[in-house]
Amino acid sequence: MKATGALLLTALVLTYGVFAASWEYVYDGTKLPDDPALGDKVWKVFNKGIKTSEVCEITPEGELHITDPSDKVCFFYREHKDLSHTTLEARVKVLSQSGPPYTVCLEIEDGPDTTYLCLFPDHITLVGGPTHMVDMTEYRILRMVRDGKTVTVYVDDEKVIEGLVGGDTSSRHAITFGAGSTPGTGEHYWDYVVYTTRGAFSPEDLPNYQSSLPVESGGKLAICWGKLKSSM
Repeated sequence: MKATGALLLTALVLTYGVFAASWEYVYDGTKLPDDPALGDKVWKVFNKGIKTSEVCEITPEGELHITDPSDKVCFFYREHKDLSHTTLEARVKVLSQSGPPYTVCLEIEDGPDTTYLCLFPDHITLVGGPTHMVDMTEYRILRMVRDGKTVTVYVDDEKVIEGLVGGDTSSRHAITFGAGSTPGTGEHYWDYVVYTTRGAFSPEDLPNYQSSLPVESGGKLAICWGKLKSSM
């Protein structure tokens, strides 16, 4: 009986571990983030009065395409009370960027402990911290992990930056992404944005979201991800 009980306890621990490390919120690029059809998964938008559709579109492949050619701003955010242990991931590419560093951004806004990634065609920068050179004109999986006061950044599951929160400050407490600067211009694509506020997880603890997509025996996507999403 003791052996059986131990096995059951082990199974429960393993099961809890699987469910503890999971993505709470998934934006998959099939609709504009502020589309009411997303229900309780809808994002708020900051766009200074313009229509989201003026700078954003959904491509046939199921991507959010943001084109900011002039004095416009359009970023999306979801508010949370506690972001002290957060894992934020996006699959994104940046074709152009001109303006302040936060023109194309991926952020964990948390008052004085705000931190974010500034995205450029040839590199990424943790605000107030290091820069990592990478070709962002091709899709990359970016992950920003906040664990208390520390921040770790991964590119395609490889650790590339370690830093601290507080590189900037904000009145919001939110997960944020998009075109963050009025004077800045840029063009970027977002395949997905996912996150959890329930823990600071490395790719080993919580595999990247893309790895959960269906694959065929040869290791390739069974069908085009965009077509799969559009059929949902």
